[in-house]
Amino acid sequence: MINLLFIAADTSNSLDKNFYFLEKELAKLTNLTIWRKSGRIDNILNKITTKPDYILLLNDIGSQMFPIIKGLFSINIPIGLIVNDVHRFTESRRHYIRKNNIQHIFSIVRDKFHEIYPEYKSKMEWFPHFVNTKVCKDYGLKKDINLLMIGAVNNFYPVRQKILQAYKEDPEFIYHHHPGYRNFKKDEENQIYIDEKYAKEINRSKIFFTCPSILNYPVKKYFQVLACKSLLLAPTFKELEDLGFIPDNHFISINEYNFKEKATYYLANETERKKIIEEGYRFIHYTHSIKIRAQQLVNKIENTLS
Repeated sequence: MINLLFIAADTSNSLDKNFYFLEKELAKLTNLTIWRKSGRIDNILNKITTKPDYILLLNDIGSQMFPIIKGLFSINIPIGLIVNDVHRFTESRRHYIRKNNIQHIFSIVRDKFHEIYPEYKSKMEWFPHFVNTKVCKDYGLKKDINLLMIGAVNNFYPVRQKILQAYKEDPEFIYHHHPGYRNFKKDEENQIYIDEKYAKEINRSKIFFTCPSILNYPVKKYFQVLACKSLLLAPTFKELEDLGFIPDNHFISINEYNFKEKATYYLANETERKKIIEEGYRFIHYTHSIKIRAQQLVNKIENTLS
């Protein structure tokens, strides 16, 4: 096993716990040390008990870049930077990568990274979203929600805006607002659609709508909805299909003009709906689980070291 130092904020109580779950998987595959604070890398290395073979850094989860590790250019340990939100902190990140001579970049999205950072294209490894299949799964719940949408609706998500406007008076349609990116207390988690409560709500739905934003991101909902056994209606695009998502096999491709027609059709045709749901469910659980993605990440790091 390699000695891995993972430097990242604690996301165990946040809306998006994916990287907290990733830490748990990495602990099974590596000799993992976790560091949470900003500081100089030489001071950090003096404080931890195991010298790392590789340093993995994640610092773009919150409202500002954190933790910030200084002096990385002065050590001879390979460093990888995970880029979660490629469209934020663009110039700060560019400066950070250049100043610290970071050689490996693991980006959640591919095409937008290439567009924003063409000079780092050769350093980038695609590290797409993943799901914790212990949370995003089939709970066997009664399908008592016909049409569901959860999440932000604003100019960043124009197709979601069209869908909400079209169905706002329809009793078959349920919409839950985005709870905001922040840390949540345990008692709040029972009241807000996050984690298991979020997954169970999707599992109750026959059809779930989303869209990839104006940036054409394969947002996590593409993965989560299929993993929770609902029929996803959402736009398709090249980056999504390059991840293995097949329109009309794993999900139903829509645009701002035909979503209502397609929703009506698949609500009425249960056999077709269930067949696509099953295909999508198997696809995510066998291809994009956190267990698979963590192993892929470790394999890439080991290849770098070898």
